[in-house]
Amino acid sequence: MDESFILSEFDRLQQSGLALYDEKQRIIEHIDGGLKFQFCLTSALAKKPNLQTPHSGTDKRRDGSDIITTGFEIGEIGNAHLIIANKQYESLNEGDLQGIWSLLSTMSTDYVAFYNCGQDGGCSRLHKHMQLIPMPEGTFASFLDSDGEEPEPTVPFQWFHHRFDSEDTTVQHVTDIYNKLLRQATEIGGGLSENAHAALPGAACPHNLIMTKRWMIVVPRLRAAITKEVAANAMGMLGYIAVATEDEVDKWIRSGPTDSLKELGVSR
Repeated sequence: MDESFILSEFDRLQQSGLALYDEKQRIIEHIDGGLKFQFCLTSALAKKPNLQTPHSGTDKRRDGSDIITTGFEIGEIGNAHLIIANKQYESLNEGDLQGIWSLLSTMSTDYVAFYNCGQDGGCSRLHKHMQLIPMPEGTFASFLDSDGEEPEPTVPFQWFHHRFDSEDTTVQHVTDIYNKLLRQATEIGGGLSENAHAALPGAACPHNLIMTKRWMIVVPRLRAAITKEVAANAMGMLGYIAVATEDEVDKWIRSGPTDSLKELGVSR
């Protein structure tokens, strides 16, 4: 799907008031434990839906979804996936990865895709979905773009990563790498989560997947939050933490960002 079409549709949804976007969002940087954290302060988060957000009895949802996408849909990717403005506890399959890879590998802008698997992985809805944003600079994953010139940061949690060798990477290769990294994450994180969804049939180890067209990272998770304000999704585990207010930033800093991520993931 053409990138310019996706962006024009998002602009249309924003202008209509359906899609929330904060043009005045700003980054607040903080160094802790030798790691640089970036707090993305955006008012758009104030109305973000979550697992407790009620639905109207007249709402109609697509099969397998617990969120209303009517009016937010931009277009289809193949026969099984939709691109929607961002309004799950199973692992991703080849079809899921094919959909997101078709976008990452063809767009001219440098995007990052991420998946929050399970409530302890930081998902806001239980239907399976991936999210896509422009890749921030200076995250914990930046070393994967340096061709070995930048050292790997000492993050306080376990993570597993892979750098793709060439631009000829196939969907099958991407799927194989994801399954390999997920197996490694499951070996150290499986069974440690106390969330009820982790015990359901077919449930994967709570984890985050973060990927660009150059690399992939899988992070096993123990919990999504320490307090209501100190919570992190996949990008948060890379030190890029979205917050709605400066008070949330203050609470993160008081709790110690490095120690907090250590509790949210599997401690090294």
